[in-house]
Amino acid sequence: MKNPYRWDNLTSPQIKKLSEEGAIVLVPVGSTEQHGPHLPVGTDALMATSMSEKLAAALGEKGVPCVVAPTIAVANSTHHMSFAGSLTLRPETYLALLRDYCHSIASHGFRKILLVNGHGGNIAPTNTALISINEELGFPVYFTGYWQASAQAEQEILETQKGMIHACEEETSLVLALDDSLVDPIYKETKGNPGHGSPMLDAGVWETFHRMEAHTENGVMGNSYAATKEKGEALTKRMVEDLAEKLADPSIWEQKV
Repeated sequence: MKNPYRWDNLTSPQIKKLSEEGAIVLVPVGSTEQHGPHLPVGTDALMATSMSEKLAAALGEKGVPCVVAPTIAVANSTHHMSFAGSLTLRPETYLALLRDYCHSIASHGFRKILLVNGHGGNIAPTNTALISINEELGFPVYFTGYWQASAQAEQEILETQKGMIHACEEETSLVLALDDSLVDPIYKETKGNPGHGSPMLDAGVWETFHRMEAHTENGVMGNSYAATKEKGEALTKRMVEDLAEKLADPSIWEQKV
């Protein structure tokens, strides 16, 4: 079934019309990497895509034209590569991909671009890429995690965590709400296994690159056993509402580089 908010479902004239209308372009940026014994390796890409499509529909209801570009499904996951199924781009490849992607969108006249992130490992390289991208394009390309506008919702809905970690109470709940057939029932018995990191590293005293096995033996950080579909549905609703409200404010698109 054709989705009117998906770039790859539209014709060239339809995309041109969206550009002329000043549409917002959402770019889902995920990853393909291990998510413990219970979630699919495509979790981050699936969630970034789903949230972007729901967000585009919510903006459309507000009269704000919006389109969802094809998902970037393999990104910066070097730190997960010791776990089977993970795929990654070199950081320099990922930076170049983002640059070419944003330039391609802008070449068709779009001036409102938001990268919708689904993976914490993308944060540092994406922010680095945006330095050059924004300078070159002359307008700000924005970047956010689909969960970032909803810290209050996370605190109200989650029972054992304060926010997103990895394959955890929150992320497992969100995938259950998206499609519970994607989640192995073993999640009900799975606990996060923080392990071998330096106490000062874990406490945020300093930062460095480190692999996931420095912190967890089973690939999970957080409490997947506490996940429920109902929590995921409530979180999804709030996340879409919160982001739509912020993006509908025209002042964000009036900012200068």
